[in-house]
Amino acid sequence: MHRPFGGSGVLLALLAGAAVAQAPPDRAALQALDSVVASYVAQGHAVGGELLVLQEGKVVWHQAHGLADRESGRPWTVGTISNIRSMTKTITGAAVQLLVDRGRLSLDDRISRYLPGFDNDRSRAITVRQLLSHRAGLPLTILERLDQFPDLLAQGNAVGEKGPAHAPDSKFWYSDAGTDVAAALVQVISGRGFAEFVRTEVLEPVGMSDTFFGTDASDPRWARIASAYFGSPGSWTRFWNPADAKPLYPFAWGSQTLYSTPRDYARFLQLWLDEGRAGGRQLLSKEAVLRQTTPVSPMSMLGSDARYPTLFRGLEVHYGQLAVAHVDAGHPERIRILGHSGSDGTNAWAWPERNLMVLYFTQSRGGITPVRFEAAIDRLLNNSGVAFEPAPAAYQGYPGRYVANFGRFANEVFEVGWRGGKLVLDIPSGLPFDLVWLDDAKRWAAVVAPDQLQVTFEPPGGAPAAKLVFHQLDKAYDVPRVGSPLADSLAVDRAVTAAELADASGWYQVSGSQVEIEVIVQDGGLAIRANGGVSALRPSRQPGRWHVRDAPGVTMIFNRDESGNVVSMTRQTRTAVTWPKRRAAPPADAST
Repeated sequence: MHRPFGGSGVLLALLAGAAVAQAPPDRAALQALDSVVASYVAQGHAVGGELLVLQEGKVVWHQAHGLADRESGRPWTVGTISNIRSMTKTITGAAVQLLVDRGRLSLDDRISRYLPGFDNDRSRAITVRQLLSHRAGLPLTILERLDQFPDLLAQGNAVGEKGPAHAPDSKFWYSDAGTDVAAALVQVISGRGFAEFVRTEVLEPVGMSDTFFGTDASDPRWARIASAYFGSPGSWTRFWNPADAKPLYPFAWGSQTLYSTPRDYARFLQLWLDEGRAGGRQLLSKEAVLRQTTPVSPMSMLGSDARYPTLFRGLEVHYGQLAVAHVDAGHPERIRILGHSGSDGTNAWAWPERNLMVLYFTQSRGGITPVRFEAAIDRLLNNSGVAFEPAPAAYQGYPGRYVANFGRFANEVFEVGWRGGKLVLDIPSGLPFDLVWLDDAKRWAAVVAPDQLQVTFEPPGGAPAAKLVFHQLDKAYDVPRVGSPLADSLAVDRAVTAAELADASGWYQVSGSQVEIEVIVQDGGLAIRANGGVSALRPSRQPGRWHVRDAPGVTMIFNRDESGNVVSMTRQTRTAVTWPKRRAAPPADAST
């Protein structure tokens, strides 16, 4: 019989039930990996987080860092509970596979057999198989607000009524909406509430006592949940706090809504590694594990056909039936890693061949550390990630360290090096990008996004480059080599006074409308709060001018009258728009 994870004889022996001993990772490597997480927190790339490493099902490293709630100073401790978002999908997938095992459902059944909302010309042909593999053509979401529907069945039927955005089975298109439909199927077919079915048929048998749907603030585990933040490195805004006792979700969904800990989620991954056995019994059939984890399609990013990125060298990201698989490049049958991620910053990777698991949980939505952490795992635990190598003679002038001071970058050091036969640009607050030469444009471009990230070096050729030039749209930004006179002249080193922050903060009226936005003091600097979001600013060398961190080329200028009082704010891009300052206090209907 074909085994779920294919590959070496050692792996086949493991999956056949033979005990294949694996040496645990070197302790020095584990300490170094933990120091990477600590550095993320110290540098403001995440508010807090937790690292768990298991070998042969046994904990070999478990450490927490930073804060679970920054405003109150509550520390992130081992066992802090996180909103795991899309990592809910694997458990929803297991629930569906249980029904298939029991003969209650077939993967080739049409959804319209169970949900009347799919009984129309647009949606009638969609099958369970297409739903689980994100090939049903359904959109990412149909929700305009979280409490839009009264219950799960109404939400699932509404997805079918809206219909697919793409022809079913034409391509992979990641869909939260489709996974919520899968949950509705579980509820209809089982005759039980989705949350109850998952709890009694999956969570309890696997021993996941700290995993629950976050819809009831009276749950005794509620106080252990970490607050949720969104933003970017050094600029985090809390958007949900468990102390408010207001659940984020109205009811259990299949796409998200589960809360868990790294240790609990590892128990679910072990279910896969043990071919469906948990608690001394066969919970899922071996065939069910095979169905869920076998790759179906290359995975693309949310709302895009662009390939999903990974920093595991030589691997690609594919998707099965509500499961993520890292496979050998060009050989999707060779599965090396299984797992899933959640958009609030939770990630889990399991190496079946080694019976090794690494789980890294944060609650810093918008952070890039989960993807960057793959490179650290590869280097320290897999011995696959190599340091930069000497560049060929024609490119020896390019490697080095360059300091960026434009847009969201403030004194951030980019590193250019040579690795795996390619020039690499490593942006610490982003990702390392392999570069390829575009002969027509005479520029280097990121392999994964050649139209969006392009650079040139000056001077070109073998002499050490004095700077790289970052090209974005029709703008170009100098990124000089560290230590050069140009780097010193562009450095952001001016002190920001409390008076300057106080003068600039307040409410501004958008020209030609009644809309008002607020400038606030945050993390010792300024930020703009509008439309439910917060955009951090960083000071330029010139007083009164601040750059929007996440929008290169956008500058906010605080204008003063003859008495020195800030009277308006100008947003300067290609054109300038000025917003008058209206008041220091918020309007009566302003939300906090």
